Parts: sequence; C-alpha cells; structure tokens
Amino acid sequence: MVNDVSNKKIEAKDYFLPCPFCGDSELEIVESLFEDSNDCYELVVYCACGAQGPAAKTEDEATLKWNSRVKS
Repeated sequence: MVNDVSNKKIEAKDYFLPCPFCGDSELEIVESLFEDSNDCYELVVYCACGAQGPAAKTEDEATLKWNSRVKS
C-alpha cells in the first residue's frame, strides 16, 4: 500500500496507544492519499518512525483502528 502523506495535519486525539514499532506516543492523524482509493484522501494515525495505521473515514475510526492490537 503506497501512499503520500499530505502536509495537512489534523489535531490528534490524546488517547493513542504508543507506536508498536518505536514506542513513541506523540502521534498524529494525517490525511493520506492512497493510490488504490481513486485519488481520495483518507485519515491515518501516523508516527514519525514511518509507521501508520489503517485508512479510515473519520478521526474516531482512525484512532480505533490504530489502538486495535492483535492479541498473542
């Protein structure tokens, strides 16, 4: 899934789980343009290490998807 993260940042919620890759907790919700979405922007939770959550239509959905973790 290749995408371009836009420069337009949306104020992030303060209840994200830390990044599972680097442990950073300063995350943000950004608009991201996905090649397979007919040039539509979708929202993702984004970490400075490059990790991002699944695409979502709303901030709440993006947050919920980011905070969903696979249980071992």
